[in-house]
Amino acid sequence: MQLTLDHTQRLNLHALMGAQRGTVDQVRLFWKLQDRIQLSDPEKQAANFRLQDVNGMQQAVWDLVPANGNLPPVDYEFSDDEIARIRRVFKEWPPGFVASDRRWLEPLLAQLERSQT
Repeated sequence: MQLTLDHTQRLNLHALMGAQRGTVDQVRLFWKLQDRIQLSDPEKQAANFRLQDVNGMQQAVWDLVPANGNLPPVDYEFSDDEIARIRRVFKEWPPGFVASDRRWLEPLLAQLERSQT
C-alpha cells in the first residue's frame, strides 16, 4: 500500500513509532520504518527542525509551513504487515490524541481507511 506523507505526518509518525514498546524484533521493525520516513538533512533545514529542551527532555519542533515554501509530500510503499503495524500505533496509542492533531492525523487516517475497503 502506498501512503503519501507530508513532513509533519512523517515527523509525528516517526515520534509515535519511536515511543512504542515491544520485543527486540518488534522495535527493530519500527526502527526500519523510522529510517525509511525520516526527513533528510535538507528537509530538516527547510522545515526549521530543531530539538528543544522541555522539562529536561528533548522535544522535536518544526515549522508547519516552511519559510521557503511547502515541502512536497513523499510517497512511500508499505507492505501489508507494515501497514498493520502503523494502524496499531494509532489505535493503541495510550495517551490518545488532541484536537490539534487533526491537521496531520485525519488525512493520514483517511488514507489508511481507504486501504481497508
